[in-house]
Amino acid sequence: MIKKKMSLLLAAVLVASGVGMVKPAAAAVAAPKVTYVAPAITMAEVGDDFSFALQSDYAGKVQYQIWAQNTATKAWYELTKGYTELVNGKDPFIPTNVNNLPAGSYKASVWVKAEGSTAKYDSYATASFKIQKDGYFAGRAKMDNLGLKDTYTVGEAVTITGADQYKLHVFDPSVAERAKGWTIDATYETAAATADDFKFAKPGKYLVDVWGKKADSKNLYDGWTLKVVTVTASTGLPAATVVDADTTKLPMQTLVQIKLDTTTPENYKVSVGTTALELRTNAAGEKVFIGVVNGTLTADQVKAAVKVESTAKETVAFTVTSADTTKLPMQTLVQVKLTTTTPENYTVKVGTTALELRTNAAGEKVFIGVVNGTLTVDQVKAQVVVQ
Repeated sequence: MIKKKMSLLLAAVLVASGVGMVKPAAAAVAAPKVTYVAPAITMAEVGDDFSFALQSDYAGKVQYQIWAQNTATKAWYELTKGYTELVNGKDPFIPTNVNNLPAGSYKASVWVKAEGSTAKYDSYATASFKIQKDGYFAGRAKMDNLGLKDTYTVGEAVTITGADQYKLHVFDPSVAERAKGWTIDATYETAAATADDFKFAKPGKYLVDVWGKKADSKNLYDGWTLKVVTVTASTGLPAATVVDADTTKLPMQTLVQIKLDTTTPENYKVSVGTTALELRTNAAGEKVFIGVVNGTLTADQVKAAVKVESTAKETVAFTVTSADTTKLPMQTLVQVKLTTTTPENYTVKVGTTALELRTNAAGEKVFIGVVNGTLTVDQVKAQVVVQ
């Protein structure tokens, strides 16, 4: 279950564990400053791509560079290949690791500078972390391959996969007060049970923070995983799942089955590339879109080429813009306008009289026709049928 207010205990844990505000060290330039540094994975072993989740207080574009010093050997390692690409300073960001570290304790130095800065760095912040030997965390919750995606759409839920117990926290950097930007999961539950915990309400960059532990563990957590995700505006279309991509039935072709996440698949058409699929009921009794696509394709290749389009007509309102009884005796010249950008997809009648789609003197696309009788606007409105 998600709770939107962070408890004092949890807030203390987040700060103490590094997932919180960081007080930057003194630097040559006052801005930008690194305000957030947290290990992207806490159960880091030799061979893992260890990095940090970062954020600054800067409204413009920034670049980061990360160095790490082994506290025993004093050897320095660069975790990024020079400065990263330019990113929005106030968005959370996890740089790509280019240097896997040997086991040991480390102190990281995170540099940041603004776009166009010629300084070595504008400011920096520090953080401590450890890399353990391979297999060190074997007895703890599995935090690899949790199924988090890079991109979501508005209204989509965050779902994770795994065999242990999890908490799902999500940070929205657009909230002015950092603590209020966190949506906090109050209780541990199975991966499947987290599916109804959080849905994205608006586009933007978010930081997803998954805590995990074994069901019998007494720990607050075994470890956490951080991931930055991008949320885009919803297309309004259902998600497509590739049920099957069978290359064994026909030579050099793939028999494809696509299932849509909707109870009304008949309101959509599905294609793979230029090949349109047909809606059928498969052996499992599911309504799926089936077709044969040229080439031997994997499920991932099919998914990348899937296109879903709505065939259902939107619900539109109409306005009777004119009911003119002065032009023709005992007849009414009628104009009806629909609240849609695609009026050509509709037919309009007044009673049994079909109207024609034309462009009127004002440049508007309206349905025009002559109806028998002298009718008022209200009388016309009562007889309009839009299909």
